[in-house]
Amino acid sequence: MKTRYLTFFLIFILLAAVFTFLRNPISEGINALLIAVGEGRSIRVDNTDMVKRKTEKQVKVLGGARISQAAQVRILPDKVGEPPVTRLAEGKFNAKKRKVMFIPDWAVLGFFDLKVIAKQLKLATVLEQECMNAETANVSFQMVPKGFQWQHIKTLSNDGRINLTEVFRKNRAAAAAWLAAEVEVDKDYPDARMFVGIQQYGRVFLNGKQVFVSTPKTPARSDGSNVPVQLKKGRNLIIVKTACSNYRNWNVYLRFATAKKIPLMPPLKQTPAKAPARKPQK
Repeated sequence: MKTRYLTFFLIFILLAAVFTFLRNPISEGINALLIAVGEGRSIRVDNTDMVKRKTEKQVKVLGGARISQAAQVRILPDKVGEPPVTRLAEGKFNAKKRKVMFIPDWAVLGFFDLKVIAKQLKLATVLEQECMNAETANVSFQMVPKGFQWQHIKTLSNDGRINLTEVFRKNRAAAAAWLAAEVEVDKDYPDARMFVGIQQYGRVFLNGKQVFVSTPKTPARSDGSNVPVQLKKGRNLIIVKTACSNYRNWNVYLRFATAKKIPLMPPLKQTPAKAPARKPQK
């Protein structure tokens, strides 16, 4: 019985080998026969996988390295003793240069290592961590956790993102960080809007009150969420606590607008008007 199965197996291997090496001549013969009887027209066996192809050379794009390495965040060397202040005023929506509508200056502290809970990185687990709790009392510029230091950063990205991946280049795991800034307005905005997008997990506090919580299901893009907030005349403190497991894509977006969605943005620098040319004296 075993001899019979072995014989069938060897015959199968032999036929497969014959067909592999002779499939092109056999197919051509069958095709010629079918054409002769009026049935074969364009029957071909694809043997392009057996043709040795030339090795294709990779084309290098000039300037590509510069584009990929373009900085999206600038880390300033000055010491940070308080949140940077940005004055906001009503402006025009600018779709081509969105970064002018976002808060450019932030203080950032981190990163807080979350590798211990990386395998159980769920919303409840993340938000119960001390660095991600619903309190702002621990976010201090005077009592800074040991081994940490506030850094002053300026956003450079065209879409206004705060790229924390660039800030914390040494991070290679789940981590958390704090962001702080103040915005100053010249009047009360009781029905202002806050447009925010945070990668994965986050809490946003405005003047000590939590106004937004981000989850992995929350849109993390620019203007991903539209949140009603109150801005008072003068300075308003913003604190963002954010955590992310994807250290390659860790971004935060945040800007303000009026109830009619008129952007509240830093005033653009105005070029001083040129003085009229003097007429030569006679």
